[in-house]
Amino acid sequence: MPWMNDHSRRRHRRRNALHSAVMVAAIAAWMGLVGYSFAGADGVLLAVLGVVAVLVLEPMQSLRLFQYLFGAVRLAPAQAPRLYAIVAELARRAGLERPPAILLIPGPALAAMSTETEGAPVVALSEGMIRAMPARELTAVLAHEISHLRHRDVRLLRLADATGRLTALMSFTGLLLAAFYLPAAALTGETAGAPFAAILLLVLAPPISDLMALALSRTREFAADAGAAELTGDPEGLAKALLRLERLHAAATWEHGRRGRPLRWWRWIRTHPGTEERVRRLAELAPPRRAAPLARLPDTAFSPEIIVRRTAPPWAPPPWLR
Repeated sequence: MPWMNDHSRRRHRRRNALHSAVMVAAIAAWMGLVGYSFAGADGVLLAVLGVVAVLVLEPMQSLRLFQYLFGAVRLAPAQAPRLYAIVAELARRAGLERPPAILLIPGPALAAMSTETEGAPVVALSEGMIRAMPARELTAVLAHEISHLRHRDVRLLRLADATGRLTALMSFTGLLLAAFYLPAAALTGETAGAPFAAILLLVLAPPISDLMALALSRTREFAADAGAAELTGDPEGLAKALLRLERLHAAATWEHGRRGRPLRWWRWIRTHPGTEERVRRLAELAPPRRAAPLARLPDTAFSPEIIVRRTAPPWAPPPWLR
């Protein structure tokens, strides 16, 4: 890919893949350790079977449920032909079997997301996102979401979520049993042999599992950023979109202190990495000398005419989309 720094692209891909593999292994190992503390070897087997059962028996999120949760409206290709054209092109480059459906989320919130509903890919954009983003930057945002679908991130994070829930369940059950065991042990004078280390492990299990799942989520965001740059050949476009979103969010967020400095501990409980780090990594993907991206999707090719017919409230596209 002559429009990207190929060495940096391979390095980013290896780093993201390695970090993801390490985090998945750590989450699974932590669940196994909690299971062993809970019920020995049987607890480990029980934990594994529980995760498999959750993944098999729990149905994928339905499209209707997704629309209900976010108030999203499904756009027909005739309502947004250019938007569907750009999504179809990105999906083709990503190697998806079929282009995702497009949903519009009413309201001024800045939101973009992707998911798999009953095996079908879906990309959702809010009205606020469409209004705020220039064409080039909105294209980069769409590429980021399609990269999530390309990498099967929904299924990977679903696995992490199932593992976390089983870990929390075993922790709660173990602490409940300990609550009955310790008073009885105190009455018989057997508290010296009480498994206080195991109890401490059960107490710490859920928050540590959550922190590892959040770290995995942040790694997948880095991978989606790199994937978006690969699909569009335009790392700078996504970097500009991230900086714009950071500016728009700055006035409404409390994660910045009174002096505007980010709270350091906040980064550990975020699903997304910091904008500064994401922009820095995208800059590494830029070519060593300035060159026009061969596969950049031009601004003129993306001016979707979105007309959503709803009774209330009516929505009119911004001027540049008309």
